[in-house]
Amino acid sequence: MITPAELARLLEIPEPTDEQARVIEAPMAPMAVVAGAGSGKSETMAARVVWLVANGFVRPERVLGLTFTRKAAAELGARVRRRLDTLREVLPADELERLGGESLFDGEPMVSTYHSYAARLFGDHALREALEPTMRLISPAVAWQICSRVVDAYNGPMDRIDWSPDTVTKAVMELSGDLSEHLRTADDVRGVGARLDEMFAALRKPLKAQRDVLAKQAVREQLMPLIEAYGRAKSVKEIVDHGDQMALAARIAHRHPEVGMIERSRFSVVLLDEYQDTSQAQLVLLRSLFASGHPVTAVGDPCQSIYGWRGASAGNLLRFASDFPVQPSIGGRRPVPAPVVQLSRSFRNGERILDAAARIQEELRADTEAVPVLVPGAGRDGRGRVECALFDTVEEEADRIAARIAALLTADQDTAPDGAPQVEPLRFSDVAVLARKRSQFPLLRRALEARAIPVEVVGLGGLLTVPEVQDVVATMRVMHDPSAGASLARLLTGPRWRLGPRDLVALGWRAARWPRNRRGT
Repeated sequence: MITPAELARLLEIPEPTDEQARVIEAPMAPMAVVAGAGSGKSETMAARVVWLVANGFVRPERVLGLTFTRKAAAELGARVRRRLDTLREVLPADELERLGGESLFDGEPMVSTYHSYAARLFGDHALREALEPTMRLISPAVAWQICSRVVDAYNGPMDRIDWSPDTVTKAVMELSGDLSEHLRTADDVRGVGARLDEMFAALRKPLKAQRDVLAKQAVREQLMPLIEAYGRAKSVKEIVDHGDQMALAARIAHRHPEVGMIERSRFSVVLLDEYQDTSQAQLVLLRSLFASGHPVTAVGDPCQSIYGWRGASAGNLLRFASDFPVQPSIGGRRPVPAPVVQLSRSFRNGERILDAAARIQEELRADTEAVPVLVPGAGRDGRGRVECALFDTVEEEADRIAARIAALLTADQDTAPDGAPQVEPLRFSDVAVLARKRSQFPLLRRALEARAIPVEVVGLGGLLTVPEVQDVVATMRVMHDPSAGASLARLLTGPRWRLGPRDLVALGWRAARWPRNRRGT
C-alpha cells in the first residue's frame, strides 16, 4: 500500500505528522479525532479520502463528507478533487491499472452541509412519514412573516409577557427552533413546568434564583400556543424551516431502518467535520443511519464549540466512542467503543499562545482527558506574544487597539511581533481584530480610520455599521412599520431632512392629533 508519507511526496505537499498519519491510514471503522485549533484537521480529512482512494479501499463517489457551512464544504470538496487529479497524473501506469484505471478518479465525493444532507434525505424519503417531498424550505425572512401574522392574530393570555410584537415573534421563532433541534414538543415543555411546580411546592421559602426559574418557565409556557399555531400555519402551507427539516429527517431515519441501509450501501466512508457542534436532532439522524459499525470518522474540538445557543453539545464528540461503537451490542455482549485519537500539534500558533490557551482550558481538561494539550509545530518554539490590558471605557480600549496596530505597521524591525524573522514589512491585510459582539465594531472602525488605517468589516453585521447602509435599513423599516420611531428619527435628523429636536416634538404632537382630526373631533 501507499503510505501517507509516500502519498504526500507524490502530491508534493508536506508530509503528515505521526498523529496525522495514524488518522489517514486508520482502518475502515468508526473513529473520533479530537483536533486542536490549527492542527490541520481539514488537511488530514482530505488526505484520508485521497489515501483510501489511492489504495483501492473506496471509490470517490462513495465518500460522504458533512460540515456546517457551504464555504467549508466547497473548500473540502475542491481540495480532495485537486489531490485526486494530481494523483491520477503522477501515479505510474501499472499502479493505475492495478487500481482499476483512470476511471477510478472520475467520481466526485459528496461533500455538503449537515442541513443540505438532511434536506436531500427528507426529499427522498418523506413519503415514508406520509409527508409531501415537495414541501418547500422557506427563508428566515418568510418564516418571520408567517410567525408575525400568527402573533398579530393571537388573542390568548399574555399576562406574563410585556414584550413588543416583534420581540414576541423573535422569541417564538427561536424557541420553535430550539424545540426542533432538541426533538421536543410543546407538551414536553409543559411537562417540565409541572415537575418544577411540584419541586418548588415542597420548598418552604424559595430563593430569588429559584423564583426566576419558575418565572422564565411561565413565560415559555405562555409562548407554547403561539409555537403550536406557528407549526400549524407552516403545515397548512406545506412549508418547513431549517429546524423542521432537520427534525423531520431525524424522525425518518430513526423510525425507518431501511433508510439507514440505503445510505450505508451508497456511502462506504463517512466524514463528519466540526462534530462538537452537532445538535440532538443531528446526532439522532447520524446515529440512526451510520451507528452499526460503519466507517465513520468524526473530527472536532470540544474547546471550539460555538453553537450551544441553538442546541449543539460538545458532549456529542466525547460520547462518539459509545454512540458509534466498532461492534454494537449483540447477543448480550458489551459493545466495543470506537477509538479516540488526537491531533495535538498546532501549526497556527506559537508556543506562548498555546501556553496561554492551555491555562484557559485547564477546567475543561479536568472533566475529560480527550482535550489535548497543544504543542507548537516545527519552528514555533518560543514564538508568540500575549498582551492583556484593562480599560475604564470601551472608547479607551478601541483607541489602544488602533494605536497598537499603527505602531506595528510603522515599526522598522527585523523581528515579527510573534518573534519570527521579519522577511518583509507588515501589511494592513496581515492584521485582524476579533470582537465578541457586533456592537464593538463601530468604535473600532472609527478609531482605526482616525489613524488612516483602512478597515474591512467582515460579515453582514459589519456592513450594517456603515452609515449609508443604516439609512437604507431605516428607510425599509419605516416603510414596513410606520411606528418604528427609532428608524424614523434617524431619517428625519439625518442629512436629507435635518430636523432638530423642536421640529421633532412638533411633528410628534401633530401626528398624535392627526387621527382625531380625521374623525372631525
